[in-house]
Amino acid sequence: MQLSIILLIAVSALTLLSGISVLIGSKKGERVAAGIFFGATFFALLWAISIAVTLALPESAGQDTAKIFVFGIYLSAPLMCLMLMSYACHPYRLGKIGIALLAVVCLAIEFFIITDPSLLYSSIELNQISGNIVHLQTNWLNILYGAYHFLAVFLFMVGFFYTSRRTKSANVKRANIMVLIGFAITGILALIFDFILPAMGTYNLIWVGPLAMSIAWLFHYYAILRYHLLELSGSALRILSYIIIMTSAAIIYVTIFFVIFSAIFRVSRPSSDIIILNILMIAVAILLFPALNEVSSYIRSLTSVHNVDLVYVVKKLSAMSREYINYRELADFLAEHLHFSYIGILIEDKLISSDSRSAKFASSELDQIKKLKNNNHDFWLPFSKEQQESFHAHGIEAVAELRDTKGTVVGKIIFGRPLGTINFMSRNLQEIETALVLVATAVSLDKGPHTK
Repeated sequence: MQLSIILLIAVSALTLLSGISVLIGSKKGERVAAGIFFGATFFALLWAISIAVTLALPESAGQDTAKIFVFGIYLSAPLMCLMLMSYACHPYRLGKIGIALLAVVCLAIEFFIITDPSLLYSSIELNQISGNIVHLQTNWLNILYGAYHFLAVFLFMVGFFYTSRRTKSANVKRANIMVLIGFAITGILALIFDFILPAMGTYNLIWVGPLAMSIAWLFHYYAILRYHLLELSGSALRILSYIIIMTSAAIIYVTIFFVIFSAIFRVSRPSSDIIILNILMIAVAILLFPALNEVSSYIRSLTSVHNVDLVYVVKKLSAMSREYINYRELADFLAEHLHFSYIGILIEDKLISSDSRSAKFASSELDQIKKLKNNNHDFWLPFSKEQQESFHAHGIEAVAELRDTKGTVVGKIIFGRPLGTINFMSRNLQEIETALVLVATAVSLDKGPHTK
């Protein structure tokens, strides 16, 4: 199987899954735009798959089978362009008029191709050695076909340019510029390799056009992610990001594999067994990626003794705040990832510790901790000299208030000795204070301390 065909299949998956993610995750005000975008991705999928199958058809497939997929190429592309133009122009009155007129031309082209295919091409040549070729006619239909696509893409870009000019939002302007850049690159490549060169008799590079769609989708994804071109829900944006990253990684992997395989074994087309093995390896890597990412974050957090991996801590504490808190696990987590030998959480006069063996102190010390107050609205509670000596003797380095974002004190937290050679005051206390705010917020949302 050719590399180009595998890449087209990967881009097709990227295209459709992106459209589905945008459609499902769009908010109420964005449903129309998301639906039109999904329509564009659906017809783009048909276009890319039809090209991939047409190029891969064996000589034994026959003309009738080839005709079906050639129809798939030349019937889906006009609908894809109509949807793209509608995506950019549907909010405007002139845009709606343009969509209606373009739809009439689109239907006319589709009608002529279906009723008389000889207007589109003279013959289909199936030859896996020289490559499968569709011999296009040089007549008014193909001229109209090319002009229609050029006009549709041009109006698409005009629509986005107009939106960026009339909006006052800097983010919307930047988002539209990103989309314009991506689709301009894709449009130029498609114009050259899918219209000009095939009309001149060079058909074996037609796969470049649909493959170039990946550029447009990546730019469009970046506009959604960075500038909120579409207001997607958080879960939909995560799914879309996962699809984009994994599919892009698969495309890069397959390309590198083919290059290395061809260079080592001097074979341009690996066997089906080799390709299936690589597809399975990609699938395994995709399935393992979340687990590997979690393990990597966990190890990175534990090995960074002098600095807190705040991103990982924030992620975990945010997850904890959405459910009942197991305070024993919370204390253990904070001790591990803030890098202290011991942490105790004091809520409603009840102490829950990460490890009772790490700091042993009598009830008198606990009573003193309960009575500590801070009149300066600081996190850290001051000790008297006598208290400091007593606390240090029992492995306690500091005590801080748990104060949520509203400033409400919901408890106290006791810190044991820091891990490593660094002393307590040399730690980055701002990182720890950020974690304390998140802990306090989670505690304030919880119904009370429990360990089971």
